[in-house]
Amino acid sequence: MAGGGALTVLAAQSPVSAAEESPHVTESLRGKVVWLDEALERRFGIATDADAKEAMVALEAEDGELWPIVKDARGRGFHLDERLRGIDMELLVRRFEGAPVIQVIQVYTLRDGHQYELDYWCDICSIPMFELKPCECCQGPTRLRERLVEKK
Repeated sequence: MAGGGALTVLAAQSPVSAAEESPHVTESLRGKVVWLDEALERRFGIATDADAKEAMVALEAEDGELWPIVKDARGRGFHLDERLRGIDMELLVRRFEGAPVIQVIQVYTLRDGHQYELDYWCDICSIPMFELKPCECCQGPTRLRERLVEKK
């Protein structure tokens, strides 16, 4: 190094997320992702304001429970891609003590008795993403990808 100075390298620490510290349950839930306003109207006769239309999605679970989905890196995909709504799914989620919402960790579609892991894939860069958008690397197109989950 020019000038004889010492080079100090600081190791980056991986921060612990609040989710890892907060009391939560990780579980799989099955059902269909729907617009929450539509489900409230259909199931309970609750009409929401016009500005609430398509503002939030929820998992309408097999047992009838409505689980609003947090709109974050994983949950945003349900807002952006209509192909993900109204189909049979299994979601690996976190449920937090005291919060009436779920945070999606992993998305699976269910078809013909099989489970498929779902993501978006760039064929050029070979990287997965969690929502329909141009590739984060090359800005090229991505495609919806489903991979059969092999039973162990």
